[in-house]
Amino acid sequence: MRTGALVKDIRISVSCRSIADDLRQSGSGRRFRLRNGLCKHINWTVPTLICPIQYTMVSIGLIALATVASAAPTERLSLDDLYVTDPPSSVRPYVIPHLSEANGITIGSQAYRFYITGPSSGYAFTLMGTSAPGSSALGVLPHIHQTHYENFYNFKGRYQLWAQGADDKTQAARQLTAGDYGSVPRNTTHTFQILDPDTEMTGVIVPGGFEDLFYALGTNFTWATNTPYKPEVVNDSAAAGPDSSGISGLEKFDVYAQLDFNPRRDLVNGSAPNDSTWHTCNNTLGSKVGEPYFVANGYGPKYLNSQYGYQIVQPLVGLDQSADVNYTLSTISINGARNRTEDGAPTFKTGAAGFQIVEGVLNLKIGDYPVATLYEGDVAFIPANTTYKYWSPVAFTKVLYVASGSNGVDQQLIGKGKEWGFVTFPTA
Repeated sequence: MRTGALVKDIRISVSCRSIADDLRQSGSGRRFRLRNGLCKHINWTVPTLICPIQYTMVSIGLIALATVASAAPTERLSLDDLYVTDPPSSVRPYVIPHLSEANGITIGSQAYRFYITGPSSGYAFTLMGTSAPGSSALGVLPHIHQTHYENFYNFKGRYQLWAQGADDKTQAARQLTAGDYGSVPRNTTHTFQILDPDTEMTGVIVPGGFEDLFYALGTNFTWATNTPYKPEVVNDSAAAGPDSSGISGLEKFDVYAQLDFNPRRDLVNGSAPNDSTWHTCNNTLGSKVGEPYFVANGYGPKYLNSQYGYQIVQPLVGLDQSADVNYTLSTISINGARNRTEDGAPTFKTGAAGFQIVEGVLNLKIGDYPVATLYEGDVAFIPANTTYKYWSPVAFTKVLYVASGSNGVDQQLIGKGKEWGFVTFPTA
């Protein structure tokens, strides 16, 4: 046996006196057991040739398993593994900060970012952000989707949304301000117009993959400052995409032009028809599958759950509205005063789920990853059947939450909660 040989880059040298202490002879070979160290419970056979001055033990295979592999620390996931700047091309948990590149593209003056995509969610849903200045033109030509259910949530600013269902002769329009919501089910004719100079729309589209339309139409961008949109004057009509002669080519992306649709301009107090209760009375979710509807911020149904500290769920799309598309969409307000630690947070396991922080700060623990801290606008995706828990380290946090299937966190909290008439928590 060669003196000084290496085992997985580990050299073990023992003096002659140590050998006498540590070897137990047996038969023609010498069997030894190290009394100290990692291998003290394992017997090994070595040749009888021993250096009289220095003994260097060399073995292969098993010694590596006994000393190196078993002693190596288990590789741990890190926040660097969790955070991304573009959505992954396959399903995995991730967090993507607000205004990251996020596969961003521009169409005219509008900048689109895709925080959750078809590939990253297993085609459960797409969550995208649209940032743009005010415009005198429509943001897109009127159209319908036959396959996709589209949701418009106003993250900030102001825009106008028109919608008319397939079976409804009445065209509805609303001006949406921060926190307002518009539901555009399949086969609903719709279009929008950006009104304020600092506007950001959050779009949730089910099923996922609708971003392919924008990839086909837009231009990729990389902006060092992560500015919401490029500050330049462009042709207002450019943001609407192809003209009437070219829009028919978009049917492969589930976009069917409705060029006879004439958006009404007779809004009173931000709504039309003028008998609407917009920002004056409570709004209900759609009572019929396929019916478009609008929910003003704080005026929709509300439920208080007290199981894990106070949480207020405001559903925007329930199972009755999504029907066979099978998803839910809600805002969840979390009271950090009663639940500021991981120990007080329950563990959930749901269908594919996504969070976007609307207000406050959210701590999120996904599987074996370290705790991530999300701030306003940040987005997290959790694959189906992955454990997660969340809590607020501040007094008030509000998130937009989407989940595939019928057992999302919003549905679980509503099921164990009660109807509530306020957007704020009890005082004690």
